[in-house]
Amino acid sequence: MNLNQLRSVCEIVNSGLKISQAAGAMYISQPSVTRHIKELEQELGFEVFVRSQNRVLAVTPRGEEIVRSARRILQEIENIHELRNEIANSGHGEMTIATTHTHAKYILPPVVRRFIAKYPNVSLTLHQGNPKECSDLVVQGQADMAICSNVKDPSPEVCFIPCYKLRRIVLTGPDHPLLATQPLTLEALARYPLVSYDGAYGGRRIVDQEFSAHHLVPSIALTATDAEVSKEYVKLGLGVAIFAAVAFDPKVDSPLRTIPVDHLFQPSMINLVLRKHSFLRGYIYEFMHFFAPGLNKGVIEEALFGKADFSVGLDQLPFL
Repeated sequence: MNLNQLRSVCEIVNSGLKISQAAGAMYISQPSVTRHIKELEQELGFEVFVRSQNRVLAVTPRGEEIVRSARRILQEIENIHELRNEIANSGHGEMTIATTHTHAKYILPPVVRRFIAKYPNVSLTLHQGNPKECSDLVVQGQADMAICSNVKDPSPEVCFIPCYKLRRIVLTGPDHPLLATQPLTLEALARYPLVSYDGAYGGRRIVDQEFSAHHLVPSIALTATDAEVSKEYVKLGLGVAIFAAVAFDPKVDSPLRTIPVDHLFQPSMINLVLRKHSFLRGYIYEFMHFFAPGLNKGVIEEALFGKADFSVGLDQLPFL
């Protein structure tokens, strides 16, 4: 058993079970990846992948355990490299953050500006996606952290550190009848077409759950992942939008109007997502502190090693 075999296993999973993409990511040939897997399976005595001819169809149940173990081993090797880099060049390096469009556009700019001013020699990359995609990038080691809402069925390989609560609003045109509805009810909201987030976003799940709990079926006119797109369609009169309050600026988004809906929908939790047992460079801790000043290194390390309990105190989190 060797590291190349373990890397091949992880890259195949990271590449959506496509051997060609895994080979490209590792800069080796497809036959080499196939050979690594066959040799590993021979040594293990069982199959890691379900295959049909030259295609990988799925990961076997035992293979799932191998993938998790392989990722931990490769993570520890990466930890050693990062420790060396931290000792040699504490202010130089790279950092990759996976986050949603909402956070990248409306929340992170002042944090990024402050970070770059202090660490000009750290190259920062932002990957945007839905919360599940962001979490998966952390699992796969392709992002140092994710900043996103809760994920349905999160991987046991990552930890979620709650940092903030996120309010929702209803966005309407300037003369919409809902503006005169006091207080706004789910029944009134369900009478009009909605422009909503994609179902992969935690905010959409919260909205759907509330309507379902009241036996209401809203009419979804459009789903989008970009708040700016939602605003444009509300301006066209195609519906009213339900999205994060931080995405609305009354100076920029006039003549659109907003209605608070704290009484209708629970807030979303905004989390830092980290890969368990990973070594974090000093500047990564600094970025997290800039983003969430209430966090300290001790709390983060407790989360990394599975010793933190964030199930209590959520009501005390600040709103963004």
